Amino acid sequence: MPDVILKNLPFLLNGLWLTIDLSMWSIVLGTLLGLVAGTVRFVRVPVLDTVALVYIEFIRGTPLLVVLFITYFAFPALFGYHTTAYRAAISGFVLFIGAYLAEDFRSGLRAVRPGLIQAGLATGLTRWQVLRHIILPQAVRRVLPSLFNQYVRLIKFTSVASVIGVTELTGAGLLVNARDFHPVTILATIAIVYLVLCIALSMAGRALYAHFAVRT
Repeated sequence: MPDVILKNLPFLLNGLWLTIDLSMWSIVLGTLLGLVAGTVRFVRVPVLDTVALVYIEFIRGTPLLVVLFITYFAFPALFGYHTTAYRAAISGFVLFIGAYLAEDFRSGLRAVRPGLIQAGLATGLTRWQVLRHIILPQAVRRVLPSLFNQYVRLIKFTSVASVIGVTELTGAGLLVNARDFHPVTILATIAIVYLVLCIALSMAGRALYAHFAVRT
């Protein structure tokens, strides 16, 4: 391992941990947000359906960097609260990934066969019980590949957080390069780390899909 990496290894590892931390929180909270928004769009809850649609279309039509600026600069100014770059980054990633996952979940919900829904209703289940016990489990299984594709994208997107001052992996690497100026070595190392993270997450997604896939 090149000397510049060894010398700065603790700092880079701290940046790596921050990248993983950002990704984990954003994936968990973004998935919950996407599931709620996608379900609201599927069942067409009055008023909430319009709110979800506006949110999804706005975020999907806005660059991630602008979303981060909104959560870091605009929201605190509008609503009068203080936030940190870390919290603003998580908020931005959650809003961003949630909008894309909402459409994935809605597509999965619509793909559930009507016969299963009718069978559930025929057994005496309420529509909410059918949604909870039949439609949602089937939909989640169907969209697993798409979910993990979005998660992989999110890991790479976390590098944008360095723009608002979060010293995640890319931010840490840029600071090391500014001090020691070894761009090829440092950027190659960062790229390899992202590649390993993405491959590991993709493999986990394929394994889960193979185990829980809906058999048709």
